[in-house]
Amino acid sequence: MAEIHITRRQAFSLAASIIFATAVENIFVNSASAASNRDISHGPRNRPQVALTFHGAGDVAIARELLAITKSAGTPITVMAVGSWFNENPLIGKEILVGGHEIGNHTLNHLTMTHLTLAQATKEISLGKAALKKATGSTQGYFRPSGTPKSNAIIRKAALANGYKNCITYDVDTLDYQDPTPASIVSNCLKAVRNGSIISLHFGHANTVKALPAIIAGLKKANLAPVTLSTLLA
Repeated sequence: MAEIHITRRQAFSLAASIIFATAVENIFVNSASAASNRDISHGPRNRPQVALTFHGAGDVAIARELLAITKSAGTPITVMAVGSWFNENPLIGKEILVGGHEIGNHTLNHLTMTHLTLAQATKEISLGKAALKKATGSTQGYFRPSGTPKSNAIIRKAALANGYKNCITYDVDTLDYQDPTPASIVSNCLKAVRNGSIISLHFGHANTVKALPAIIAGLKKANLAPVTLSTLLA
């Protein structure tokens, strides 16, 4: 085999090219990692599906009223459950699953997560996950930050440490937790919803119970099928 001779300038140029290529690769790897840990606020916009997601806490009797409405309508939901609520109401988790719904982790105590340290946020998510496991036998697959509509770097790192690659947020806020009229809740939902929307609702509020049948009817009239998060994001 013939020997290959290169000048010092060529060697320097080759080394510089290798360094540059490695740097570019690292940029793409880091960008991919950041993208994989992003918030998810909606599903695909090219499918006529939406997800009704509920903050799981409050009066368990109201939760059961809402579950009865979803059963009658044949509408699956996803409940982002507060762990302490499960601890106080140990039967409700399995009732939700028996209804064909999904459950996600909404931390243990529903603290404002943007005020927490990394250690505190990690613990809140971990203990919420443990409560979910105790109540249902499963940790399910989704996590939603508490006390904030979006995550931050600390929350995302804490979520990743607990096995959650993404934080689930939403693009439709019904504001039902403010206890507006049922008509306002329905309007807040239907005026903003579109293909792929993740809708934020809450257990524990009587006017949400009154609004839910009209929301479901409005979604069906708009040819938007309510599905679970896992179906929406599949």
